[in-house]
Amino acid sequence: MKKSKLTLALQAALLFGALSTASAHVSYNGRDFGSYSGFNTNKVISNQYVTSDYGWADATDTDLGDSHKTRAFKFSLSSNAWVTLRFEGLAYTSGATSYSALALPAFSLYSGLAAAGTHDGSPISIAWRDATYGTNTTKGSLNALGDWKIGSDAGTTFADLSSLTYIGNAADGTSANYGNAAGINGDGNADGVVTGSFYLSAGDYSVFIGGANYSGVNTNATYGIQGSFTAVPEPSTWGLLIVALAMGGLVIRAKQRKANPSTQL
Repeated sequence: MKKSKLTLALQAALLFGALSTASAHVSYNGRDFGSYSGFNTNKVISNQYVTSDYGWADATDTDLGDSHKTRAFKFSLSSNAWVTLRFEGLAYTSGATSYSALALPAFSLYSGLAAAGTHDGSPISIAWRDATYGTNTTKGSLNALGDWKIGSDAGTTFADLSSLTYIGNAADGTSANYGNAAGINGDGNADGVVTGSFYLSAGDYSVFIGGANYSGVNTNATYGIQGSFTAVPEPSTWGLLIVALAMGGLVIRAKQRKANPSTQL
């Protein structure tokens, strides 16, 4: 009996994984902006780092990029909101390790979360990339300008993959820094800070941030970053909240007057 293309791809991926070094798993540990439930909210996460100064920019071309050259953040919305994400390179020291500031931060926003244990080098991740882009044509799973999938070592079919649906991006600097790929939203000012605002519906979201130095060569260097998340409800939500609060106040006053008739005029 002939073997299916997926079976052959998985076998090849298993062999590749056995011969290659292990990849770091996608993780949101310490980088969860939390859940937004309808009120203004702001959260800052400091003392984080990325590996390399080019991880995000490298994922803007056709051979994709290595996700562990970036850092993943996440947040959840239970209602529609305007969300502003801001990342900046900041130096910090942790124990005996000092991190210099990331000079050119950039990020991509996705709907969806990567499940625990997912990584670029898992057999199912490699099999999906080979089937989608061609055998041995990609460096990793991260697509900074489009949808992508990634799986864990336990995955056996493409249905086991986590799906990240692309929403948008923001990059520090200009094409002289991050390259000429179409669709990059550069801020035109290479000052170590990047901000992007998005109108989002309820759901779970991932943010992958990394270096936007397309010609970078610092593969093993680590750079400090800080991220902030701000959510503001849409105007109609504010209107409903104001009405609800006003009605609540009327009900309370009515109960107070009923309980204390002498206070009535």
